Amino acid sequence: MTRKVDIVQIGLGGVGQAVARLMVGSSPERWRRDLGLDVGYIALVDSRSALVGSERLSEAGLSSAIDAKASGGSLADMPGGSEMSAAEAIKRAAGDRTSTTVVIDCAAGDATYEADLAAVESGCVLVLSNKAPLAVDQDRYDRLMGAGGGMVWYEATVGAGLPVVSTLRSLIATGDEIVEISGCLSGTLGYLTSELMDDGRRYSQAVRKAKDMGYTEPDPRDDLSGIDVARKALILARTFGRRMDLSEVLVEPLLPPLDENLSVDDFMKELHVMDEDLMERVEQARRAGRTLKYVARIPAQGEATVGLVEAPTASQIGSLRGSENLVAFRTREYKHNPLTVIGPGAGQIVTAMGVLSDVLAAVRP
Repeated sequence: MTRKVDIVQIGLGGVGQAVARLMVGSSPERWRRDLGLDVGYIALVDSRSALVGSERLSEAGLSSAIDAKASGGSLADMPGGSEMSAAEAIKRAAGDRTSTTVVIDCAAGDATYEADLAAVESGCVLVLSNKAPLAVDQDRYDRLMGAGGGMVWYEATVGAGLPVVSTLRSLIATGDEIVEISGCLSGTLGYLTSELMDDGRRYSQAVRKAKDMGYTEPDPRDDLSGIDVARKALILARTFGRRMDLSEVLVEPLLPPLDENLSVDDFMKELHVMDEDLMERVEQARRAGRTLKYVARIPAQGEATVGLVEAPTASQIGSLRGSENLVAFRTREYKHNPLTVIGPGAGQIVTAMGVLSDVLAAVRP
């Protein structure tokens, strides 16, 4: 028997487009044949508009919407598109349907929180690559997860497509206890520290190169602030039961002391003011036979921290190169030899694969 699964997707930025393009490919036919799942889109939603039909979106319609968003267009300008909030689009798309509805949040920022809450309160499965709705204050987080009833999936929020969240959930479900989670959770900052340590670039040169190669957000301060890593640390902490807010994560940013109101262009021109400080730390680490890495530490008790640390060059963390991520789970059973997940921690395609993996895990019979 075939199970019908309807998709509502919020967000058509880089990751969102990658998710939709994977869906336009051979995946739906393979899922129908191998898994008995009839998967298709019923709605696409961006920040101000939505494309919601009485029937599923055709493959051609989905491709047109992706192309329109990639060129800066609005869903409201497409046939069947209109201006509406994400929450309204979800209620319209999910109402009066007997199929399983999955809402995918590929947006950026916590503006989608109310839409995500509306989704789970309507009985939908919620799958996120967007970290922000899971990094809201504890009360709002509790409300979202409580309403979700176990149907909130978020593998792609930490480690892109790596099985980080699922590994943590499995450890908890099988009765293990977390002692500490640590690791490198930012492909961007991993690349940056590799440029500093391995290639001898100055901080300003490394940041400019990372931006030119598309490794940073359009505003590199979003990466350099460390807040994105702090959100990931908070998500992992909450997953194993810690009750805390983002403000409780101690963050060491990799930002020069500049006026936060500077434009991106002006900020990039002033990066050099941090060159000497970072070069001194690089040389200090080298003299000690160590390397610099941007590391998150989340203990079962005590302060969670995010920042630069000196790591032995022969250690697992010290041997990371480029944008690789590593997460080490030190637990009661893996106390002396932590269970480690390592691999590519950035990239739109691998993140999209993490999203679709969650969709399948949530709806498979």
